[in-house]
Amino acid sequence: MKLRALLSITALGGIATAEQIVLNAGLKDLDSPYTTFPHPIKRVAVIGAGPSGLQVAAELKDHNFNVTIFDRAPGPGGNWRFTDDIPVRESYPDAPLNLAPETPGSFPHVEIYTDGQDGRTVDERYREHWVPRPVWKNLHTNSPISITDLPGVPYPAGSPWSPSQDTVTKHVRGYAAIHGLASDDDPSVVSYLTRVEHLEKSTSNNKWTLTLKRVRKLEETNRLEVTWWKEDFDAVVVGLGLDAELPHVPEIKGIVEWSKVKDEKSATGYGIYHSRGYRRPEHYANKTVLIVGASVSGSEIARDIAPHVKKLYISRKDYIWEKLHPFQRRSFKRLPESAFFLPEIASFEPLEEGVKGIQSGKITFINGSSLEGVDEVILATGYARVNRILAQVSQDTREEQRLRPKRNTHWTGHYIPDPTLAFTNTRPWTTLRYQALGIAKIWEGTARLPNEAELWRQYNETRWNYFWSFWGTERSEALIRQWVTYLNNESLELGGRLVDTFPYERREEFAYYMTLDVQEPYIWLENFTRFEDVPASEWGKKEGKSVKLVDEKEDELDYAFTEYGLW
Repeated sequence: MKLRALLSITALGGIATAEQIVLNAGLKDLDSPYTTFPHPIKRVAVIGAGPSGLQVAAELKDHNFNVTIFDRAPGPGGNWRFTDDIPVRESYPDAPLNLAPETPGSFPHVEIYTDGQDGRTVDERYREHWVPRPVWKNLHTNSPISITDLPGVPYPAGSPWSPSQDTVTKHVRGYAAIHGLASDDDPSVVSYLTRVEHLEKSTSNNKWTLTLKRVRKLEETNRLEVTWWKEDFDAVVVGLGLDAELPHVPEIKGIVEWSKVKDEKSATGYGIYHSRGYRRPEHYANKTVLIVGASVSGSEIARDIAPHVKKLYISRKDYIWEKLHPFQRRSFKRLPESAFFLPEIASFEPLEEGVKGIQSGKITFINGSSLEGVDEVILATGYARVNRILAQVSQDTREEQRLRPKRNTHWTGHYIPDPTLAFTNTRPWTTLRYQALGIAKIWEGTARLPNEAELWRQYNETRWNYFWSFWGTERSEALIRQWVTYLNNESLELGGRLVDTFPYERREEFAYYMTLDVQEPYIWLENFTRFEDVPASEWGKKEGKSVKLVDEKEDELDYAFTEYGLW
C-alpha cells in the first residue's frame, strides 16, 4: 500500500522519489507504529494571531475543528503589527523571563485598576500586557514579496518587491478576514488582548487547561479592567513563531547607571534604550545618536535616521570581512556613508549627580578612545529567544544553545511527550503552510504520526534535526520535500488534498533578488533543484561551494536575522 501511494505521487508530477520517503522507516512493530490519541480532538486553542498562528487556525477551521485564537495584541499581525506605542521599559541588566506570572486564587476573577494605582499608569499596564512589537514606521521586509505572502491572498498589483510593514500588515489582516478569523466575525473565534498565562495538562480529563488574562480599557473613566479565567481544550497550538520577546541588554560597565537617566526629549523618555522602542526618524532631527550594533535592526535604523541626525555613530565588533556570513556583509554594505564607526564600548563613565539627559556623559571604547555629547543611545543588540509556553511544560533541563528554543519537538512541530501540543517551528511565509496542514491532518486522523519511540529516535538522529535553516538553503529545501512527500503519501492512503512543492518561479525570483540584494553570489537555483534526485540518506552531506557557504555560519547567525520572522 505504501509503495503504491509513492508511485502515484511520482506519476502526478515528480513531487518526490521513493528514495526520499523516510518517515516511519525502520519501525519494528508494524502492528502499532503510530501515535494514538486518548480521545477525539475537537476543540483546539491557537496561541498567536500572527502569520504562523493564523495559518494553523485557518487549516484547523477548514478541517471542522472548533478553534479559538488567543493573542495578547489588540489585533492580528504578530511581529508586523505597527503602532506608535512603545514597550514598557526593558530591564537593566537582562532579567529572566517570568515563567510564573501572578494569578488570582480563584477563577474567574476581575480587577479594576485606576490611573496611578501602585505608582503605575493605566497605559503602562496596558502596554506591559500586550507588548507593542519592535516595528518602526519605515520598516520593509528583507525578502521579496514572492516569498513573503500567505497562501490565497495576493498582494495588490504594483506592490514593491520589498513590501513595507503597512503592506504586510494589511496582507495578514486580509488573510484573517478571508478565513473568518477577524474579530468582527460572527461568531468570532478570536480573543484579542488575551494572554496565556499558564498551560498545563489536566490529569482528571486529559485536556489542556489554559489560564487566560484579558485586559480592556474603560476609556470613559480612564481605568483598566483585567479578567482572569480558565478554559479546557483537547489540543493546543503555540503559533508564536520565533517568540523573541526578551530584548537583550549587553553587560557593559556603567550601563545600568546610565539606564536610569530620564530625558523627556528622548523617543522613549530615557537617554539609552533598546531598538525595539524605535518608531520614526523625524524624532532624531539634529541630534547626535549612537547605535550599538550593526546587524539587521542596527543597519536599517541607521539608514532610516541618517538623513535627519546631526551626527551618527555606530559601535560594532571587530570583524574579518572574508569570514562574515553574506547576510552580515549585506547589513554592513547598507550602513550609511555619513556614519562614524567606532569599536566596542568598554564603559559608560559615571555621570554627575542630578544630571538631566546623557549629553554630558562620556563613553569609552576598547581602543581607549571616547565620545561625548551623545543625545540618545540605541541598543540594536538583539533578543533572547525564549519560548515561555514550552518552558512551562518541558522538564528537559539540558543546557542547549539559545538557537534551539523548541526542545523535545518533532520536525512536524508536535511535542514528543504529548503530541496534542504542537508548536509552529518553521518559516511562516514559506514552509508553515505545509506544517499547518500537517497539524490539522494528524489530529483529524488523515495523517499518521509515528509512535513515541520513533519520534524520539528521529529527534535524536542528526539527519532529522537537519531542517532548521535560512530559506534557499539545502536544509529548508529538504524540509519542504519532506513535508510534501509525507502529506501526499498520507492523503493518498487516508484522504485529503494533495500539495505541490514551492513554485519554481518563486525560487527563481528569490535567487535573483538575493544576488542583487546581497550584491554577491549567495543563493543558486541549484540549492532548490539539487534535491530532485537526492535520496534522504544523502541529506546533510554538503555538496558544492554554495551549500558550504550557507551552512557553515547559519546556525550562529539564525538568531540574529530572525527578529521579525521574515523568512
